[in-house]
Amino acid sequence: MVKRKIESRAYELQLPARWTIHPVFNVPLLEPYREDPIARSQFAIPAPDIVESEPSYVVVEVVDSQWYENPKAKFSHSFVQYLDT
Repeated sequence: MVKRKIESRAYELQLPARWTIHPVFNVPLLEPYREDPIARSQFAIPAPDIVESEPSYVVVEVVDSQWYENPKAKFSHSFVQYLDT
């Protein structure tokens, strides 16, 4: 969200508190948000099957994996492709 315009070529944005970057951006770095309905449907997580009272998913493959680190934790995040039913 835009907090204020700074001169003619920069805007100060309201960023989440956990982001540790400077909140002022030059105009060429900004663009309006446009929802992409095709991309959104490609990444929709299907409803889980319930197996023994627990949600269960069928994963076709792990397409990518990446390690994230912060001062408090190190964790893996996997990008998966779900079985389309």
